[in-house]
Amino acid sequence: MFLKTKAIILHCLKYSDKANIVHLISEERGRLACIVYGASRKKSGSKMAFLQPLTLVDLEIEMLPDRELHQIKEARPYNIITSIQMNPVKNALALFLAEFLYRTLRDSQTDKMLFRFLQESVQILERSEQGVANFHLVMMLHLTRFLGFFPSTENLGLHFYFDMVNGVFTSTCPLHKHFLRPAESAVLYQLMRINYTNMHMFRFSRGERVAILEYMLSYYRIHLSEIGEIKSLPVLMELFD
Repeated sequence: MFLKTKAIILHCLKYSDKANIVHLISEERGRLACIVYGASRKKSGSKMAFLQPLTLVDLEIEMLPDRELHQIKEARPYNIITSIQMNPVKNALALFLAEFLYRTLRDSQTDKMLFRFLQESVQILERSEQGVANFHLVMMLHLTRFLGFFPSTENLGLHFYFDMVNGVFTSTCPLHKHFLRPAESAVLYQLMRINYTNMHMFRFSRGERVAILEYMLSYYRIHLSEIGEIKSLPVLMELFD
């Protein structure tokens, strides 16, 4: 069976001199792992370009029954991401976000609304000229809508604790250890006001941006325990030094 679908590349790993294993999010089948032949050869630079993190591609995939790896037969970009590949800041964000999505989106079920969100996010990053330093924070926050643990906006405000287990702001200190104190949750409160349209209007210090990122990663790890280490994180941290 052959499947034609749009997809977003998350991770590419060299499998042999002639093949790579590619992990991706597809519009029609959700998370897939595929093998692609010929992309490791010296003369296949154009094919490798299609397998870079967050590349938006049209794929023809041979779906192999009862196998974990399917085979990519054809791949071509449907939205060129030149700015992401050439801009060092955007490129570092793309590397981080692709790895983050690779580690968080484990479910193979089809979710076309999630795919559209991810696709539009990549397209926004590609064309954005301002505010990209906040882009990954906005994307991580709004991704929680699709994963089922978007923070409740009830009692949203300053001078509140943030209960990371239940995803709520509260005036009383939670009885467990997974919470943000009012001074810490105030930064998260600011993030809750940001979207892709207004992200260029918000200014955070390096310390605040790092703190928000650490809070978000902690929040994800509470709800998705299998995330593990994100190897591209130190590179992202250095970028905003």
